[in-house]
Amino acid sequence: MEISSTKIKTLEQAIGYHFNNQDFLTESLSHPSLKQHSAKSGSVKNYERLELLGDSILSFVITEILFKNYSNHAEGKLAKIRSHLICKEMLCNVASKLDLAEYIIMTHGEEVSGGRTNPNNIENAMEALIAAVYLDSDIATTKVIINNLWSEFLSSINLVHLDPKTTLQEFGQSKFGCKPKYEIVKREGLAHSSIFTVMVQIHDYQETAQGHSVKAAEKEAAQKLLNSLGITQLLNN
Repeated sequence: MEISSTKIKTLEQAIGYHFNNQDFLTESLSHPSLKQHSAKSGSVKNYERLELLGDSILSFVITEILFKNYSNHAEGKLAKIRSHLICKEMLCNVASKLDLAEYIIMTHGEEVSGGRTNPNNIENAMEALIAAVYLDSDIATTKVIINNLWSEFLSSINLVHLDPKTTLQEFGQSKFGCKPKYEIVKREGLAHSSIFTVMVQIHDYQETAQGHSVKAAEKEAAQKLLNSLGITQLLNN
């Protein structure tokens, strides 16, 4: 199982980087399901090790960007922004810009079971890709790539959207003297790619939303309720 030279070139153009050693790129796109073929074709590398490295590199680079560009923000706000910029949802958003899911090399069994739409696979491949760029170049080049890929998200940071659950809780305690309550209404889909429907209620107001995890659904529901209540700024700003 290999990726064609044409697809490699297309992905490199999307990333804005040409690999000197394309083995790094191939490894970053190789799903762990390929292990089952190792006995027949020798050792088959996958993205698990690169994913670990990429996660650390991304966290460092994003932290450095925020530290330099948001000198007026306290540690707490910087931590919230960083968590938003390196979370699964954000990694999947960035990967979507590259159409990265279509490049992941996986077994037929993994693909037919929804592997190409599995957020975990997409997140892991994105982190591994960052590590591949770093190993093939240097930290300076990797910083440029990350900054370019994350630029639109860095330029449109809204603290309410980053942490709507905290914002809603602060509003509820201030306005009604109570905290919002979340309830899982429904779960649909396969085990590894379930869709959760969550309802949030505070006082006499409620909203429902969906997400690939309970956390994501709760966040979306909280944001929808904030929008309907007209809350657009953090109370402690």
